[in-house]
Amino acid sequence: MSAQADDVGAGGEFFPVTPMRILDTRDADLDVSPAGAKPANATFDLDVVGVAGVPADDVLAVAVNVTVINAPGNGYLSMRPSDFEPAATDEPTTLLNFKQGQVVPNFAIVGVGSEGKLTIELVAPGGGNAHVAVDVFGWVATSNYDGDGVTTPDEADGARVVTQTPERLLDTRAGQPPAGDATDSALGEQESVEIQVRGEAGVPDTDAVTGVILNMAGIRPSARTYLAASPDKVADGADDADTANGNFVAGDIKSNHVMVPLNDDGSFWLYNRFGEIDVTLDVVGYLEKNDDDTTLEGRIVPLEAPFRSFDTRADEFNNQKLPYSSWEDWSFQDFAGSVTLDGAPVGAQSGLLGNLAAFALERNYPTQPVQSFMTLNPTDPRDRENTPDHGQAGAPGNANLNVGENQVVTNMSLVTYGSNGDGDDNMVSAYNSDGKIHYTLDVYAVILAD
Repeated sequence: MSAQADDVGAGGEFFPVTPMRILDTRDADLDVSPAGAKPANATFDLDVVGVAGVPADDVLAVAVNVTVINAPGNGYLSMRPSDFEPAATDEPTTLLNFKQGQVVPNFAIVGVGSEGKLTIELVAPGGGNAHVAVDVFGWVATSNYDGDGVTTPDEADGARVVTQTPERLLDTRAGQPPAGDATDSALGEQESVEIQVRGEAGVPDTDAVTGVILNMAGIRPSARTYLAASPDKVADGADDADTANGNFVAGDIKSNHVMVPLNDDGSFWLYNRFGEIDVTLDVVGYLEKNDDDTTLEGRIVPLEAPFRSFDTRADEFNNQKLPYSSWEDWSFQDFAGSVTLDGAPVGAQSGLLGNLAAFALERNYPTQPVQSFMTLNPTDPRDRENTPDHGQAGAPGNANLNVGENQVVTNMSLVTYGSNGDGDDNMVSAYNSDGKIHYTLDVYAVILAD
């Protein structure tokens, strides 16, 4: 599996920027050809270097949040470097799936290729038009990057990804842990709350930590709304945030992957636009400065293009749904060994960034509706003690996505590798809380380890 780089060198570090919208097809000043709402089955390119704080060169990948607005019908959106042409035999990958009229976001770190552009493909067999928005949150440097001529962000801002077993940082529902939350009640309309990160939920209390990687869930909002995470507070009196990290309809439970820079206090601001909404935040990793250029640990290496690593519908994966309250283990040992830079193995990896999709949720009993959540966590052999009939002991305390009947739900996930205790250190465990479900995982990047 080819990675998008000639060598690692001093590259693979992440540079956050103040979140900024670079595409909005509803705004002529932020649009690209073809102008306006994009027709179903359209493919178009977006310049992502030299804009919004991203330098004009030495850029390996960008971190973006992509949103389809008023979807034309059932379909999906995919994204890849503009200079990559998939083969006819390649398994299609998706960044987000949608149904007619929905507003659906997802996050990705995706390589920019040799042209500094992303190709966005909107696929909706039933036709119609949809608006698309793209917000940029940062960029990944090439192996040649040395900071020359860059003032914002400057050379000192580069950071590595530290993966971790997910840990809950915030739950606004009354009486829910962790203790000491910034808020113990739902976020109100146009309310901002400051979330302390350094020193919490496994994140070190050090200035070297410049950003946090989260799974954010919006829980049963009272109205259609969005959440925005940023190092700066939305200005008092402003109706809207400049960017969005998750979009929600009334009564929904939905998750989105978030990578947000921290301010000087080691915190960030979370803003809710309409109504009231409960929120959970699970820390899945963080960004930390590392001045040792001789190490590979924490460097981000995007694949040449997103790659479908597994699909439980496929015969090679037994074409079997994951039952309720069950775990199953996946070995990524062969995949990790197949990732190469210019033909040479990239080396040990601590985890991956992949898009998890869950769908075809089936009831346990025909008359009982079902709602489920799925989790991808590092495998831990200690969880095999006192194992019940359905797999690992106990349900996890975190979730990557929430899914209901007749839904296809996607969410980018930073997944830390675990161990099976028998020599395989590239193990991931998947959990399904209720019903029976199929799922896929498309890998976008890997995180290196020493």
